[in-house]
Amino acid sequence: MQKRLLALPPPALMNIGRFEAFSDSEFAIAATLLVVNLRLPDLAGATPAQSALRLAWLWPQLLGYMTSFAIIGVLWINHHALFHFLKKVDRVSLIINLGLLMCVAFIPYPTALIAQYGHNRAVVVLFGSTMALAGFIFSALWFYAVRQYFRSEPRIDDRFVRDASLWTLGYPVSYVVATLLVLVDPRLSIGVYAAIPIVYLLPGVIDRQLHMEMTSRPYRNDFRE
Repeated sequence: MQKRLLALPPPALMNIGRFEAFSDSEFAIAATLLVVNLRLPDLAGATPAQSALRLAWLWPQLLGYMTSFAIIGVLWINHHALFHFLKKVDRVSLIINLGLLMCVAFIPYPTALIAQYGHNRAVVVLFGSTMALAGFIFSALWFYAVRQYFRSEPRIDDRFVRDASLWTLGYPVSYVVATLLVLVDPRLSIGVYAAIPIVYLLPGVIDRQLHMEMTSRPYRNDFRE
């Protein structure tokens, strides 16, 4: 009896529902903090034409806000999709996830900087490096999940794992390339920064796998412990 008990796999370190709730709250807080960085224009005594002009000059702030909100949204959507497949989380996945949440919580800071100093190459590099780091940590979380859990799941084929791995790794690599464009023109980097999350908001490989699972048989949440 004792040998049989010792052979059982160890229990999950944390209930996955609690894990996802904590992660979701961090994503929500980071997205909300982006609004705090939007400065109010001085419209006291301004004519309608002057007000419109001063509001138009806020476009760098609005572009930074929309870009970073989309980036946080991309990370959150893919984070949610990834953990749909997992049955449990262990200490390693928790630590990697904390690293990801640290980057997400930091995003409002380089966003505020690039909105005000978008011409500064160092600021543009900081913004791109932050997004690339967040993407690489998410990729680490993905590859750890593949090694620990996906390989033993018969419902997940190798082709999906390969395509999803390339798609996931392409996100931070895109930000590295965009950051290097600062050597040509910081505005070029900023333009690519804004385009990347738009592409990744479109349905990807993971979304197609989820759709196949939900349409091939009635959905049951039996993948969690």
